[in-house]
Amino acid sequence: MRLSLGTALLLATLLLPSPVAAQSSTAIALDQLDPSPAGDPFSGVPSPFVDGHLVPRGHASISYADAPLALAQGERQREVVGSQAILHLGASLSLWDRLLVAAALPLAVAQTGDGAAVPGEPAAPGEPAPGAPDSPAVGDLRLGVRIRALGEENGPVQLGASFGVHLPTGETDAYMGEGAVRVTPQLLVGGRVERRLVWSVAAGATFRSSGNPSTVIYGGGAALLLWDERLQVGPEIYAATPIQGGSLGLSDRTRVEHSRATRAEVLLEARVRPLPGTPLGSLMVGAAGGPGLGEGLGTPAFRVVGMLAWAPPAGRENAAAMADTDGDGLLDAEEACPYAAGPRSADSKRNGCPAEDRDEDGVTDPDDACPEKPGEAGAAGETSARRGCPLDTDADGLQDALDFCPKDRGPTDGKDTKPGCPAPPPPPPVTDADGDGLLDPDDACPREKGPASEDAGARGCPTRVRVQGEEVVLLEPIGWKGVQALQPAIDKRSMPVLEELAAVIQDHPEWARIEVQAHTDSTGDPKFNEMVSAARAEAVRKWLVEKGIAPERLVAKGYGASKPLADNTKAEGREKNRRVQFLVLERK
Repeated sequence: MRLSLGTALLLATLLLPSPVAAQSSTAIALDQLDPSPAGDPFSGVPSPFVDGHLVPRGHASISYADAPLALAQGERQREVVGSQAILHLGASLSLWDRLLVAAALPLAVAQTGDGAAVPGEPAAPGEPAPGAPDSPAVGDLRLGVRIRALGEENGPVQLGASFGVHLPTGETDAYMGEGAVRVTPQLLVGGRVERRLVWSVAAGATFRSSGNPSTVIYGGGAALLLWDERLQVGPEIYAATPIQGGSLGLSDRTRVEHSRATRAEVLLEARVRPLPGTPLGSLMVGAAGGPGLGEGLGTPAFRVVGMLAWAPPAGRENAAAMADTDGDGLLDAEEACPYAAGPRSADSKRNGCPAEDRDEDGVTDPDDACPEKPGEAGAAGETSARRGCPLDTDADGLQDALDFCPKDRGPTDGKDTKPGCPAPPPPPPVTDADGDGLLDPDDACPREKGPASEDAGARGCPTRVRVQGEEVVLLEPIGWKGVQALQPAIDKRSMPVLEELAAVIQDHPEWARIEVQAHTDSTGDPKFNEMVSAARAEAVRKWLVEKGIAPERLVAKGYGASKPLADNTKAEGREKNRRVQFLVLERK
């Protein structure tokens, strides 16, 4: 701010007592940045927001103002206060989603200036110039209360009111206190628009008991919310206009008359939450800067601000999303056991739960010899070497659930017999096990009926079906009519191969469960391919049931393009991949 001795600037208060008004202040709180409570989106423009109940917030900001008070006489200029660096400490507490109480205290950590003496006025011997800043110094303590009268939290329009009182705790000889109480009522309007924009407008007045001129105060701000509300960027402007004129006491012998002049400041601010999704997700850092406008008291050439705050995200839902009730380092929203501390787990059902049990077999991982394979009932009572592992009673390396002979040791591959069963004795030298008229030694498929053939590899085998271990292979593909993909109809030309398949299944009553598999090539959407394959598998299953196969023996499963047999980039490869297969899952 610059004062011309002929045409004065805005001065909101007087520095020296008047003989007429003994209660008039002899000092002024020069800094015009009165930071908004912690959690507000703007530094100098308060908002009507009150988010949560019993939610504490706090902030610390450092403000540097350049040349907030200077005198000019012709070409000569004197900086009464050349710079101010002020630390603002504040805290607030929200109550019932409607009420906010707050407190703030400014501390001058560094000030420079020439003092209030005019050119040619001598200072006392050994004393600084009258009114020269002396830092560090404490400012006036501010206490405030706010109420949101209309609108809901996070709503686009909210209306509220606030009342603040500054107590005379500041040092009056360091431009940090007025030595008297001043009160500030304000009307507040603001809102949040679709998590993209936040805005605030405030208007009110500051009334002083010091005899300094009272002022009308007003301002507004708007900011974009980016990066899922982690980043906020936008401008704000706040200003004050004195209600009446007055004079400024610069020394014991010098006062300067001033007219009613408005002072204003513009700040461009950015704030960011650097650690979202963690217990420190409420931490916020910010920086702002901008010029002073007008010729009012305390208007700096420019101001820069740095801020560090602890402010939970706005809104009850966001605050709840940042909670960690059990203190295990995992947010309640992402863990399965928010009230019991536990480690992080890839399994969403066990994330944050104590004593992780990934296979959910009742044996916790530290005691589970097979932590990724669920054990059967009673497995926890086995020796520690097998605790939590699937039961293998005969210790043949095949768990009981897959072992057709759980009490008799046998090979696990099931190549010559059922998996886990001892090898059977050799069959009689002359038999016809499948009753197709061909003796087993001459029958390439002794367990499936088939016609005689000159081809030794196909003699006695079904002409369109082969049983290879646990897989039933179709030698002819199943065709489909050109109808809806999700309601497929089997082509009549495929009936012979399906009739032969049904006969083979009937000849193997030991096949307790058979999986009907359908596969597609990779053309098209994977999810759609999976649905098409599932529909085709179900269509084949229904056809077999209609042919007399017990429905509990058949399970339909669509795999889409997840298990290709050939290269999907070639036409012949895609044709091979479009297939129906059968797999024996369980034997009696």
